[in-house]
Amino acid sequence: MLRFDEFQVDPAALRVLRQDVPLDAPAQVVEVLAYLIVHRERIVPRQELFERFWPRAGSGADAALNTCIRRIRSLLDDDAESPRYIQTRPRAGYRFVGTLADDAADSDARSGPPPPRRLARFALAGSALAALAAGAAVWIAGVLPPTPRRIAVEPVQGLCEYVLFPNFNAGLRESLVARISDELPAGYSLSASDAAADLQARVSVRQTPQQTVVVLTLLDSTDGRLVWSGEFAAATDMDDYVPLQRALAERMAASLTRVLDEQS
Repeated sequence: MLRFDEFQVDPAALRVLRQDVPLDAPAQVVEVLAYLIVHRERIVPRQELFERFWPRAGSGADAALNTCIRRIRSLLDDDAESPRYIQTRPRAGYRFVGTLADDAADSDARSGPPPPRRLARFALAGSALAALAAGAAVWIAGVLPPTPRRIAVEPVQGLCEYVLFPNFNAGLRESLVARISDELPAGYSLSASDAAADLQARVSVRQTPQQTVVVLTLLDSTDGRLVWSGEFAAATDMDDYVPLQRALAERMAASLTRVLDEQS
């Protein structure tokens, strides 16, 4: 959970809350906001956002990004002229300039040296802690559980020249994330950022009025190695696509968790 001022951003569940009350935020708006927060140490170029979130939008990506940034500012009651959270760098990109709760805590901890009368005590304590740390390192390595492998679910890619349902891909990802978060085996966790992930779950969709085909691919983030891939197909319901989203997400999550279990 990413927390700043009265807001909480939950990238895994694709939600934004204000004082613990969920706000009406489209999934992609939450994704872009979370991406800017995770990369808050730098300006995120517009081209990077195009390639990350609108890889096949062509000339429409520019308008889509502008609309998304406006939605984010509206959601956070932010002002482009005097931003508290989303700063525009002309001809460069965007940067999140808010302060996360964890960042504020770290800043307080580093705000200054201890009072002079405590320096000697801290020096002695530091020496003792260093000795203890050296002696305990091996013990800790054997006792603590390994760090969970982090999985990032990328935005769903549509591989058709036309779109039957504009929100189908975002809804499919949302359902998949919800399923995976409940079913991940021990040793795995969801990641809010591609950069921090050990594994990438990539989803592509091909859809006609008769059939919807989804391919889920799991890649190793370190070297791009293909870990596993599966194809899932179902009849397209032109009247109500939500049950189709849920059914496909359930099947994908079950197959993915089974593969992860086998690799554990």
